Formats: sequence, structure tokens, C-alpha cells
Amino acid sequence: MESTLYERIRMLCEKKGISIAKLENDCGFANSTIKKWKSSSTPGVDKIKVIARYFGVTVDYILGLTDIPTPADELIGDDDIISIQRARSKMVGGDRQKMMQMLRIGFEYAFKDDNQ
Repeated sequence: MESTLYERIRMLCEKKGISIAKLENDCGFANSTIKKWKSSSTPGVDKIKVIARYFGVTVDYILGLTDIPTPADELIGDDDIISIQRARSKMVGGDRQKMMQMLRIGFEYAFKDDNQ
């Protein structure tokens, strides 16, 4: 069975229309470095970071820890992130749960299927 890491890299290469050999060359890796990750060896964090930067995705996505490839700071603006961080630092008790409930309601409303 292929590792999640290898499968994600293979899919990213496919999406970009390049071979794994080209990715290895572009990233300065030796030939067949990535192929070894398919089943036998584990890369260092430095190599995973290079690949993540190359494709513009997160390390967590490459590792299969999330299905969201885009870094959070690209999904929302810097001002939004700063506002959320400031609000979070002021939260006490059940504030976090209330905030998450509001976000869920907002997302459900914003992305509801208008055909229903």
C-alpha cells in the first residue's frame, strides 16, 4: 500500500502535469529519492517543506494530516487573521464554543444549496 505522503506528492505532480523525476530535479533531490518514500523510507522535514513550498501547499497536507491544501493565510486576508487572533486572546470560558457555533451557522448559511 502506498504511503499517504507518496500518494499526495504523486497527485500534486499529476495535477501540475509533471513527473516525479522532474519534481526531484526541480527540488534538487537525487534520482528516485521520492520513489523510496513510497514504501521503504521516510524523508526529513526539510525535504517535505521544500515540496510543500514547490506546490504552494501546507506540510500538513503533504503528510495527510488535513485535506485542505491551501495555507490558512491564503484563505483569508492578513487583517482577518489578526482580528481573529485578537478576539481569541480575549476569550474566556465558553467563548470559544460560542464562536465556533457562530462560524458553523455562518458557513451553513453562506454555502447552503439554494435549490433546496
